[in-house]
Amino acid sequence: MRLSINILVTALLTLSTLSAWAQKEKVVEQSDKRRPEWIGCSTSSTIAITETGKTLAEVQEKALASIRQNIINSVAVNITSTEEMTSRQVSKDNLYSVMHDYTSTLMTEAAKLPFMSNISLSNAKDIYWEKIYSKADKTYRYEYSVCYPFDEIERRNLVREFLAIDNKKVAELEALRREAETLTDLDRIPRALNALEELHAYFFDEVRRNETQEVMKNFRGLYKQVSIEVEEEQAGECIYSLRISGRRVVTSIPARLKSDSALDMAVKAIDNERYMLSYDASYASPRDINSIEISYPMGAVKVSRTITFEAPKN
Repeated sequence: MRLSINILVTALLTLSTLSAWAQKEKVVEQSDKRRPEWIGCSTSSTIAITETGKTLAEVQEKALASIRQNIINSVAVNITSTEEMTSRQVSKDNLYSVMHDYTSTLMTEAAKLPFMSNISLSNAKDIYWEKIYSKADKTYRYEYSVCYPFDEIERRNLVREFLAIDNKKVAELEALRREAETLTDLDRIPRALNALEELHAYFFDEVRRNETQEVMKNFRGLYKQVSIEVEEEQAGECIYSLRISGRRVVTSIPARLKSDSALDMAVKAIDNERYMLSYDASYASPRDINSIEISYPMGAVKVSRTITFEAPKN
């Protein structure tokens, strides 16, 4: 009996508190005469959100952000529960690295994807707002509620669209990884690094971020592997090639030439993969070691080789 009385007293006190609070709040303006029943009740085909702010513009912006976040969350849950994403296997030299569940970083990164660009309040199923006056602090606020359509078919379409985009990014990374091992045009290195920077910004899991950084490191390391190999020599001429691991490579970077004993030095490309250095040795000294330094500034690396030549016998 005493327990029932306590419950009754508690209920009366709660109602009294709510009544007192209600008297401190007053709806001074609203978008419709009746408050919709869907407020606070999301379903399998709709998202219901409510945001609060000082102006209509502020709450509308918050509402859009909240809708996007809810859709992203839903897509993320579907992706991380998909076998393709939780156990993706990426081939690399006959080894397999397993990519596990994508982390909550997807919540912010997915907002950059194209399929999110069509989210708009004009597509809402229903919108209801109230302008409320608070007697306690004498301020106004808006409560803005949106019922946004988002059913299972749309959810699946977004997951498929995201997977298609994601798979394309993975393919780009693998193509760049292979290119770093077979590259023959040194001018491709800056462009490849720019592409890798974009991929690194896109990837939202540590596994692929680390893989991207590894490929970037491989491309940057190519400059240090470049060597200048002399292939043919004769008076006033030297034919050479640039090489990485034995294979010839080319570049549009002009060669820098330095010598104390040769004049009229010039380099031109021949055979599409070799270079010919021509020079005038007329004033070279027969008593000194005559040399020409060939160098290429490549990033932070200077690729160089010094060749020697004999002075004319006459």
